[in-house]
Amino acid sequence: MTQCGGNIALGQPATEPADQVYQLALFGTREMTKSIETTVLIIGGGPVGMTLAIDLAWRGVDVTIVETRAAGEAVAVKCNQISSRSMEVFRRLGLADKLREAGLPENYPVDVVSATTVTGIELSRLSFPPRVDRKTSIDAPDSWWPTPEPSHRVNQMFFEPIMFEHARSQERIRFLNRTNFEDYVQDEQKVVARATDLDTNEVMSITAQYLVGCDGGKSTVRRMIGGEFSGTTEIQRAQSSYIYAPTLINLLPNRPAWMYFSLNPRRCGTTIAVDGKAYWNVHNFLYNGETSYDEIDRDWAIRAILGVGADFKYEIISKEDWMGRRLVSNKFQDRRVFIA
Repeated sequence: MTQCGGNIALGQPATEPADQVYQLALFGTREMTKSIETTVLIIGGGPVGMTLAIDLAWRGVDVTIVETRAAGEAVAVKCNQISSRSMEVFRRLGLADKLREAGLPENYPVDVVSATTVTGIELSRLSFPPRVDRKTSIDAPDSWWPTPEPSHRVNQMFFEPIMFEHARSQERIRFLNRTNFEDYVQDEQKVVARATDLDTNEVMSITAQYLVGCDGGKSTVRRMIGGEFSGTTEIQRAQSSYIYAPTLINLLPNRPAWMYFSLNPRRCGTTIAVDGKAYWNVHNFLYNGETSYDEIDRDWAIRAILGVGADFKYEIISKEDWMGRRLVSNKFQDRRVFIA
């Protein structure tokens, strides 16, 4: 036995049977009530984790996904498009057509506009065909790309449920929802992870040939293998507001667009059409010297970016302030454990 995840270390050679050493290292005196075996254990059931699981299942590999959210739980509003390369991967996995049917209405323009405000003077426009014409139109700045699957404007709240239903239908994929990954140990033949059912507090062990962390920028698995970030720690701070504003589309001076860059002396930001009808994502970019999200009046900033007055009615559905970074881990693997 050698080293394990977290801060646990197994001693030189164990006198107890290997399985007992694993159980002692992972569980201590806690009772392990459930044991699962799989070929690949994936930590994180978001788009990255599910894509890996679907690809492995397509290749005949048994996969188990550990995810803290409940099955079918509503997805946060983020990630507003799928790249062309990702759509090519989804085409191979049998998902591209389903994904392309989701998101904005099929005839909604997916243009990118620069303007004084969303409802103000238009300064420039990049025109792209709506999704119904995306594969046949040659009237687009990126129509020269030699690909069968152009990029697709669609929010994660629409495409992740499609991926989940597809993954759940694969017989080689097992989901452990409402389950928290806690730690692991590994040797030359296998990885054994400890996880807890968040509803019953049941402790389980999961034995796999490989473990892959697909658990995001704050990855627990990355920290366990000793991966540290390097790069630019801060590029931009933004107040992000997901709003319900059904009358905004009627105030647009020209044909609708997918994304608006608002450029004016009062406030700059971006506004993204989420459903092409009533829901929008508004990003207020903090300026140099503005270090606190709370020091800028959110309502004032939203109205300045949209270009609407005090009488305009809207509702904030959710807020998710974020910091733009450009970071990469200095480590992606520790023997049988990987991060993606």
